[in-house]
Amino acid sequence: MSQIAPVLIRKDTEKPTAWRYVLSDKRDLRIDFMRGIALVMMVVAHTEVMSIFNIFTWERFGLVTGAEGFVILSGFMLGMLNRARLQKAVLLTISWGLYLRAWKIYRVNIIIILSFLLLGYMPFINVFEVTHFTDRYSGTTWALYPVTPQIKETWFNIVLYLQIGPHQTQILGLYIFLLLLSPLFLGMLQRGYVYWLLGLSLLVYGCWQIWPVRVTPSQFEFAFPLLAWQFIFVLGMCSGWYKEDLISFARTPAGKVVLVALVMIALVLGFIAQNHTNPFMPPGLLMHSLSPENFNAFYHTWAAKNGLGPVRVVNDISLMVTVYLLLTWCWQPLYRLAGWFLIPLGQHSLYTFILHVYVVFLVSQFVTFDLWRQDWVVNTFIHAVTLGVLWLMAKYNVAARWIPN
Repeated sequence: MSQIAPVLIRKDTEKPTAWRYVLSDKRDLRIDFMRGIALVMMVVAHTEVMSIFNIFTWERFGLVTGAEGFVILSGFMLGMLNRARLQKAVLLTISWGLYLRAWKIYRVNIIIILSFLLLGYMPFINVFEVTHFTDRYSGTTWALYPVTPQIKETWFNIVLYLQIGPHQTQILGLYIFLLLLSPLFLGMLQRGYVYWLLGLSLLVYGCWQIWPVRVTPSQFEFAFPLLAWQFIFVLGMCSGWYKEDLISFARTPAGKVVLVALVMIALVLGFIAQNHTNPFMPPGLLMHSLSPENFNAFYHTWAAKNGLGPVRVVNDISLMVTVYLLLTWCWQPLYRLAGWFLIPLGQHSLYTFILHVYVVFLVSQFVTFDLWRQDWVVNTFIHAVTLGVLWLMAKYNVAARWIPN
């Protein structure tokens, strides 16, 4: 065997498929790579200056954002990992672990809320960018923390129910509720009720599109309504649970037809995204094949961001499959180009996400957030430093003992 192995290795490296991804251990680095992309998109969006990074991350390759990728891949990992765990442990044990994780993230969320509340009392510190949300187009600002004195009972309630906090970390509230629901989803998958799970999730999603209601008093519901966003989390969880089955199906003739269709959909929606009416993007970087009126009507009706329009969901699925295929076929050059940077972020996704609000806060002490100012060199440097700090912290596990991942 030892004499044959070198020959096999030599022949394999001579093939034109040498760029392909090879699964060397149980961890799929392609998923980490994709989570790293989602994190970069979110960090750039939350550090509100216009740079070269925005050109590649701001709905440029489709009508998608990093937030959807974060939710879908979180569900994917939970489905994939817990299918293996449920072969060795009972659902009750797995559920208890998920509840403990939700409790840990809830505590972190409370700490984030209180930390900026306390920092706001220091006169030499500016907490505006983490305690307010500003529509950069109109200049309208909404306070995310109370601006008038509150009694102690009110403070207790609004903190306990996550009714205040930085908009940069609102998605953590969504993630807490999705973790609390995960044992139900896993129980249905374990019993083979995948079609029931998908059907019920789709029904809830569809009902929300017609009758949008908030089922929790938490602040995250304004940006990430639970009844809408649970759908892509369930899609991700089901895909993770059936990962090996889906890969086997993809190798069949019917599976290859589905893959081609998904890639074509991603390309078409990527073309449509080039006609975006984003007012902060230089007009020369946008296409004008669709009129602004037609694009806006399509975008706000079918691809709404907060409401997670159906076309956006389709775009999320098709683009993630396309990126996964691209990483599979062209792994070696893409890894050398960006893997060294994206994979550490992806492997510390929750850790990095929690820390990024503090890094954004620090940046805001020295930089005035303004998307109209197109100082490309300075702003690109700001984004690069912000991402570089987060990468270094993830790479060397700074404070990892206290920050969950």
